[in-house]
Amino acid sequence: MQNDNGSYRSSKYKYNKMVIEFLCHCAATDLLDSHVLESNKLVLPAMERSTRSSLDGNSVEIGEITESPDTEYMSTSAILHYCKSKILLPYLKILTIMGLRPVVDASNSSKLAICFSHFHSAQVAVFMCLGYILQYMACFRRDRGFCYKLIPLALTSSYEYDVYKQVCYGNVAFTYVGPSVLHFLGFFYALYLFRIADNEQLQNLMERVFLLSSYTPQGMPTAKPKRLLRMLWFFIILSILWMCISLCSVNLMMAKGTIMFRWMETSSSEMILGLKILLILCTLIHDMVQATVITSYCLQAQLLQAHLMFLRERLLNRTITPLNWMREISEFRKLLKYLNNDLAPAVCLFTIVNISWATSGIMWLLNLDKVDTGTEPIAGISILNQFLWISAVIVPFIQAARLSAECRRAQGVGHELSARPFLHRDTSAEDIGAVLAYATSLRLRAKLFHYPVAGRFVCLLLTLTLIVLFALGMSHYLQ
Repeated sequence: MQNDNGSYRSSKYKYNKMVIEFLCHCAATDLLDSHVLESNKLVLPAMERSTRSSLDGNSVEIGEITESPDTEYMSTSAILHYCKSKILLPYLKILTIMGLRPVVDASNSSKLAICFSHFHSAQVAVFMCLGYILQYMACFRRDRGFCYKLIPLALTSSYEYDVYKQVCYGNVAFTYVGPSVLHFLGFFYALYLFRIADNEQLQNLMERVFLLSSYTPQGMPTAKPKRLLRMLWFFIILSILWMCISLCSVNLMMAKGTIMFRWMETSSSEMILGLKILLILCTLIHDMVQATVITSYCLQAQLLQAHLMFLRERLLNRTITPLNWMREISEFRKLLKYLNNDLAPAVCLFTIVNISWATSGIMWLLNLDKVDTGTEPIAGISILNQFLWISAVIVPFIQAARLSAECRRAQGVGHELSARPFLHRDTSAEDIGAVLAYATSLRLRAKLFHYPVAGRFVCLLLTLTLIVLFALGMSHYLQ
């Protein structure tokens, strides 16, 4: 009898306990629902519902960040949408306009659309080749403008000249053919890299870095995605400004003096005007292609720098385990290898041409050309033209040097980890030692021409350039 009473009391106790747990669960659920509703009221002003999709009866909301990402928590879909809408899709459209990316997706497009996409890239290539031919026909050199030589024609005797014939001069192989071939090879290699190879390197890297930038160790609001976005758009706007200045310089050079096209001297004025307009258009396409490729290199170098910086911050703040950090560094190594081995050669081809144009133009301005001693440079425009080529040469090296500096800082992250005993007191000594050994063994550097680029070498080059300029000025070469 006592056993029956004991079992009855035990079962009654269990039943009461289940009832209490059920009531507590209901109360907690109501409290959680009210908290979520209040949180949604706070998040909705900063995020705008843009797309609602259903999967197996479950509704999923994707938020679009309309302002700066300053909320304490942002979903992965919102960050990716912010990245795609603000920077990725606009830049991919620029690559598409230049023919470096397909106009349509070949997997789900008709044959007519695919043919149109190939026709667009072929059209850009044709305009580039036509531009090289027109530059030769008009004696237009990118290092100094239109170069003609006046040859006197004798009238009565060999010593009296009243009429002059304007002819083109210059070494065809070194002045026109060589630079044009290297310039077109740079475009063709970039076309293969961005279109035929069909890789999503830029998209994957950009999404990865934006996700890392949105992370906040202390759960506080962050403005890193907005700062990163501004930096990326800075390079794009800088390239657009470079193209506009180059277009203005070409127009000003064309407005100065009479322009003649080889083999078309007897053509009508309307034909000559059409050739001039076509020359300006083709030259603009040359500059747009070059600026797009160099900007793509600068963007990826900036993203890699931010990627490594965010990984370093996460390790020091104990928001990533040492093992996962080493795995992320291995992924970073692959991304850096793509920059050095795949994208850098296209930039190097354009850099060779730009350095040649800048050096030749500077020698011409200093009257060091043995043949072209009669052509007077246009005041201001010729100097501006040399500044364009020098800036196109320096910017990739500066970005590579900044990335190499961040790589060197990553090598010392193990020592910084050991110098924070209170923050990492729960981290085992084996993990700290592994990070120290792994970080010290890293040999990550940005390379151009398959040579590591460092900031000290860039500073040394700029210093030597200033010394040479001062020496030439003191020797009366810059008057």
